[in-house]
Amino acid sequence: MRNLSIAIILRILLIISLALHILTSVKSAQLSEMLRNKEISYDFYMENDINTTYYTIPFLILVLLNTWFANFSSKKRNNGRILMKEIVIPEMNLEDDERESVITGNSAKAALSVIIVATFVMLVSFPLATTLFDDVITYSVFTIAALPIIGLLTYFITYKMLYSR
Repeated sequence: MRNLSIAIILRILLIISLALHILTSVKSAQLSEMLRNKEISYDFYMENDINTTYYTIPFLILVLLNTWFANFSSKKRNNGRILMKEIVIPEMNLEDDERESVITGNSAKAALSVIIVATFVMLVSFPLATTLFDDVITYSVFTIAALPIIGLLTYFITYKMLYSR
């Protein structure tokens, strides 16, 4: 259970850092485009310039941590090769425990169901976002990043509830 918690926390942090990295890159590209079209002055561009390095470094660190954790906790054969069917959630051995296979299947079904419903709700809310928010790009980036986070959290909560029974 500890490995599952660590894996989900690392993956959620990776998704959040990717969303921040994408958001700053898009905003920086918008400012550059506005400067090139002479819609803003150079002074305004320099005052509002976004340094994307601050968001790239944590993203790369989290990618390396996720890769290391997946490699470290993966089930390996005797010759050291990783079993590919164990790489998605490497801390589970579905072949040995039938109860754990059922729990994992039910948790995955619940997570997929919640993702489908959340996707519908988010798609319906996009037209409202254009009228309610000034910055639609921020809303859309974080809305799209929220989908896998919602799925991971649903999977984790459902797994813990079913496992504790």
